[in-house]
Amino acid sequence: MKKTSLLLLFLMIAFASFAQETGSYDELMRKSRRAKTTGIIMVSTGPVIAAGGIGTLIYGLVENEMAEPNYIYDNNGNYTEVPAKKYTKEIVIGAVATVVGLGVALSSIAFSNKAYNLKRQARKLKLKPTSENLSIPGFQGGYVKNRTTQFKLSLVIPIGS
Repeated sequence: MKKTSLLLLFLMIAFASFAQETGSYDELMRKSRRAKTTGIIMVSTGPVIAAGGIGTLIYGLVENEMAEPNYIYDNNGNYTEVPAKKYTKEIVIGAVATVVGLGVALSSIAFSNKAYNLKRQARKLKLKPTSENLSIPGFQGGYVKNRTTQFKLSLVIPIGS
């Protein structure tokens, strides 16, 4: 039972390590800057859209209340009332624009959090396995034809912004 559970634990760790995509420091920082820029754009444009929607909504409501019917004489000389213009289109467009603007502004939070998480992930300590070919003079009878592969495990400590 111990061997089975230990094997299962190692398999879970192996699959978890393969499933996590860890990019290089520069790649993670580039993704972080893009997410931050997207968040800033969204938090800037969202209130502008919402303000335009609120203005359109108020315009529609005020004009709807102030609109008066027109009284005209028809071809027969009868005095008829033409109903007042309804501003429901402006009211609906203003309400939709307000909701969309607030949604855009609030969704910028997700991009800001993503930028912070990517930056934090980029700044973590990492073990980086690498391999490179080395030429060792005098090894196996020559300098040019021998290529020995060296495996290295490096501790990467990113320093910078």
